[in-house]
Amino acid sequence: MPQLILPDLDIHAPDARDGAEEIWAAMRDADGLAFMPSHGGFHIVARHQDLMTALLDPRRFASGDGITVPAPDGVRSPHIPAEVDPPLHRGYRALLTPFLTPQKIREREPSVRRIVTGLLDKIGDQLRFDVVDRLARPLPVLGTIDLLGLPMDDAMVLDELVVELHQEVATGVRTGAAQKLTDYVGRIITERRPHAKDAKADLLSSILMGTVDGRNLTHDEQVSMIRLFLIGGFDTTAIALATAIWWLAQHPDDVARLRADPALIDNLIEDAVRFASPSTYLRRIVTADTQLGGTSLQAGDQLLLAFAAANRDPAHFDQPDDIRLDRCPNQHLGFGAGHHRCVGSFFAKLEMRVALQEILARYANFQLDPERPCKLGSGLNQGLTSLPMIFERHS
Repeated sequence: MPQLILPDLDIHAPDARDGAEEIWAAMRDADGLAFMPSHGGFHIVARHQDLMTALLDPRRFASGDGITVPAPDGVRSPHIPAEVDPPLHRGYRALLTPFLTPQKIREREPSVRRIVTGLLDKIGDQLRFDVVDRLARPLPVLGTIDLLGLPMDDAMVLDELVVELHQEVATGVRTGAAQKLTDYVGRIITERRPHAKDAKADLLSSILMGTVDGRNLTHDEQVSMIRLFLIGGFDTTAIALATAIWWLAQHPDDVARLRADPALIDNLIEDAVRFASPSTYLRRIVTADTQLGGTSLQAGDQLLLAFAAANRDPAHFDQPDDIRLDRCPNQHLGFGAGHHRCVGSFFAKLEMRVALQEILARYANFQLDPERPCKLGSGLNQGLTSLPMIFERHS
């Protein structure tokens, strides 16, 4: 059987998410790896087993040449540590992980809860509102800024820059967003460096004072690490949280189960991340002639890792197109796997958990707004960008 070619597939097209489930199924069912000619040509890794193989073998399938689609053009700094391969990757990641352990993240619950309740308090008595605009999107923006110790008043500006930056990647048209974000982070570093006294004090101090292979990070490396936190932390958590709420709005029986057994919220979060796969696509480069998924690959070939397709793989998940509160085990790849597994996954899950707890506590019922449709985005992070809903408060 000839290789499946998808000549019309462009993940950055405005309608890329519409009907994507059918395209993902075709990718999985293909003989070998499907192929996308756009953006220089990509072999698509869509089956769970094949994607796991690629994620766990960074020597053959490397990140160092860039993980975005299209490939980096050399103008911007690399995303550190996401675009650094082992063994050097380990040193950069070690600067972050001490502040993102489950225990450290649990200590942040009070501050995250203040952010969530503050956002819901601003909504006040409104019972019809867009959940993405009013909660799912601002929560990770504010949460990430708080985690880094940046000024909370900068939230709107940073969010707008990140949105604009995604447009730059998608269209190739430079608006200046990338440079503005770099300049912002550079100013923060210049302001904070004289006051950083202990690399173990907080995340930002670790980046400013920590060492990799016995040397301090350069200014550009520090900028890159902080930029990645801002770029990576906003969209993905927003999409996963909105997806969980979207599902519950249509499944009142699951809402009742969560009220009866709040511990099931963690199961909901894991399966919502699987179902949504907010990091929908990422790039890898083949480093040596090899085979994957029944396809012969040559050094220099580009791979498109289709996380959303793999996370809906019926060969690995029962009822993959449903979010299930009883899915266990749940070996999804929504946070990646291996060396590059999402370093902020515990923080993202905390934000989602607190938001869901507060919604269930504040509202008796909620449903999708029949007069306003949901909207889905395109690009590397595909998912809900608008979720209009109607809420009913507890009496």
